[in-house]
Amino acid sequence: MKHRTIVRFVAIALAGVSFSAIAAGPPRDMPPGPGRQQVMPTMPHHDWHKGERMPSEYRHYNFRLADWRSHGLHAAPRGYQWYGVNGDYVLVNSRTWAISEIVSGRP
Repeated sequence: MKHRTIVRFVAIALAGVSFSAIAAGPPRDMPPGPGRQQVMPTMPHHDWHKGERMPSEYRHYNFRLADWRSHGLHAAPRGYQWYGVNGDYVLVNSRTWAISEIVSGRP
């Protein structure tokens, strides 16, 4: 019985500490940022070439563009998908991963 009481007390104390840490928010000396970001190797637009296969590290749903209109792109043909990588837009064949079109996101 005494052991159960101690375990309950410790669990409640830890929960209280966790809640107070969450309620306090981020440290004041931390600049506000965009939050969690996926860090991937950089590949500038001049390294993309039509007909080449898209590197496997960019074939992730995080890079897939569902809102191509807001980026000023045309609709992808059937079997193709737009990907946004490092500010550039790449139209890729969904079966072969061949690059069909490259739109630079930089001037």
